[in-house]
Amino acid sequence: MKAQYLPPPLSMNTNKYLTNLLTDIPDYKISDEEKKSIAFEGIEKYIFNKLNSSNYKATSMPEVLEKRVKEKILKSVEQKKPIHITVPFGGYKKWQLPTYPYPDWSEVFYMILLRDYLSPISGIYEHGVLLEFFSDEIFVSRMNNIPQRDLDEYNDQFSKIVEWFSNYLPKNFEIKSSKIREFISQEEILKRFDKDIEKLKKKWASLPKKEREFRLNKSERNYKGDLSKLPKEEKNRILLESTLVHDAFIFGDWDKDTPWAFDELMIAIGNRYTGSWGIHIKSTKSSTNQFWVGIGVLKEKNGDFIPSSLTYNQYIELQPKLKEERVDLFPKEFKNLRSAFVIKN
Repeated sequence: MKAQYLPPPLSMNTNKYLTNLLTDIPDYKISDEEKKSIAFEGIEKYIFNKLNSSNYKATSMPEVLEKRVKEKILKSVEQKKPIHITVPFGGYKKWQLPTYPYPDWSEVFYMILLRDYLSPISGIYEHGVLLEFFSDEIFVSRMNNIPQRDLDEYNDQFSKIVEWFSNYLPKNFEIKSSKIREFISQEEILKRFDKDIEKLKKKWASLPKKEREFRLNKSERNYKGDLSKLPKEEKNRILLESTLVHDAFIFGDWDKDTPWAFDELMIAIGNRYTGSWGIHIKSTKSSTNQFWVGIGVLKEKNGDFIPSSLTYNQYIELQPKLKEERVDLFPKEFKNLRSAFVIKN
């Protein structure tokens, strides 16, 4: 007879902490010094300073990005529009993680971080904040060989979590989720990719050998499937295709008429490789990985908890220390949020 799965025991400390973390809505109180600053320097500088907060940034903004962010803030204020923050992200869960294919606490901790990051703006700026996630899943099945069914399940549940989380936002704060495929069809984007892939393929041999090896190794880590038994030539062909699909998305001009996360008033934020296109924000206050390829855990020390997002390698290293504890907060449909991994030091 098949053994029945028994849920982990309910930990009142963990459950209470996560409940409070999620449901305690920030109520930002502006200081007298900030009031004076707004009066003399304008709301635009106040908003920029909050977006540039060292408490949330992982790296400093390059000069070109700082200039662009300031211009978008000014236009938003002049047009009496919300500060529109966008988050382009992979739209999948790393397949090697035990929480695949659904979102887990890494996604939730990131939403909480962004709520804290942006609440000083929504609480003071009368036209508020719009936080919009943009899923890039439209090409991931071709790039990483992840079944589209799994991508659809991830994105469907991610959208539902966003909807659930919208009940716990401060005033003047809106959150929503979108997909690139809402602006362009998969058939059209892949057709455009193919043109860019041909151009990139011609330049491939001219790249330094170390750079080519690094990018191919990265593709192999992310590719879902065992390529070790394939002939070397076939394996290399698959990994090169995966790499060039990624590069076509990053460097191609497929989005020339598809503004998605980078429209006129949109201020993009990212977790890694943002360069000049987005503000580099942490995934939790103690993590800087990309939230969708991480697994959310709580680090407990002396009764205090620290939300964290582990990379796959960190998860493997710390797995013996992880204890799964039940959480009675989310609906049953959110499969990875009915319990949480805790590391006790």
